[in-house]
Amino acid sequence: MTRTVTAYSPADLPADVAQHDLVHPAGDDRRWRESYYFSFYDTRHGIGGFSSIGRRVATGHSGSVNVLWGPDRHSLVASEWDSFDKLENHTHVAGMTYSSQQPFGDWRLEFDGKLNDGGDGVECDHAALGPVAKSAADSVDVSYDLTFTPTHPPYVYREDSRWSELFTGHVDEVGLVTGTITIDGTTIEIDGRGGKDHSWGVRNWFAPDDWRWIDLVSDTGPEVAMWRADLGGWIGDGAVFTDPAAGDERAIVGYTETVRTAPRPDVPGKPIPTGLSAEITTGSGVHQLEGTVVRVLPVLFDRRSDGTLQRSWNDRSLLSTKVDGHPGWANVEFAGRVENP
Repeated sequence: MTRTVTAYSPADLPADVAQHDLVHPAGDDRRWRESYYFSFYDTRHGIGGFSSIGRRVATGHSGSVNVLWGPDRHSLVASEWDSFDKLENHTHVAGMTYSSQQPFGDWRLEFDGKLNDGGDGVECDHAALGPVAKSAADSVDVSYDLTFTPTHPPYVYREDSRWSELFTGHVDEVGLVTGTITIDGTTIEIDGRGGKDHSWGVRNWFAPDDWRWIDLVSDTGPEVAMWRADLGGWIGDGAVFTDPAAGDERAIVGYTETVRTAPRPDVPGKPIPTGLSAEITTGSGVHQLEGTVVRVLPVLFDRRSDGTLQRSWNDRSLLSTKVDGHPGWANVEFAGRVENP
């Protein structure tokens, strides 16, 4: 039975906040992009996923990533490219559509196409990481029609020029995700929790030495949306969302972590993440996070600098988690640079 939410109304948001759910005037830098991201996890069916669309105005190109996964499921994934004439609030890339009727209200996510089968190992088969048409992996027919319904007001990151190589502005949300997913002819009714974020500004994948991005949802306990990056020194922002009935959220003011890894023999400079323990501090106290990695999907960007091949290697990972003892599921990014991979 689909849950209903009445605690949060986007109509109550001030206009200067509401406008941040829409597209923004593009900057002059060719790397300026506007991106949206959505995730979900349905504990009843053991299935989650995420998708993201980024659009670079200077080139008129759109990039997307589209993933379905779970601890007992194959990882299904594709990254695709497309083009556009102008920025619009409704976005369409390679069979995937994001649309909304009201800023920070419901968003509809639709897809009809194919995704590559990345296997059922902890690390996704690298052959599945690219576009379907260029992949050596088998592909599967997939369609979905999902709706993200926020349950808390959006958390808007504080203005800070130190973020300028990653974004000008960033917003996090948590809420319900409901609808249907059809995989190879089998339809699944989705009733889960999910996250959404929106970024705009320059995105230089090679600026940080490291970063940690966490999107954690739970049916019963605290939920977390946060981003930390080492940009010549660590900077971070984000919130813990604790009470959907009250629309409660608390800005994160402190974070410490221990990351567990295992050797990745073919890439000595980038061990594979296996787990995460963290203390997350807000104005109301400290939250304890424990997580075990069940799936890893590398997101890779390459460039040459002074003749050296550099790779921005982002291990996007699915974790089974507990926050203050409450079970949940998280997408976590373990990012870093690798030379001569």
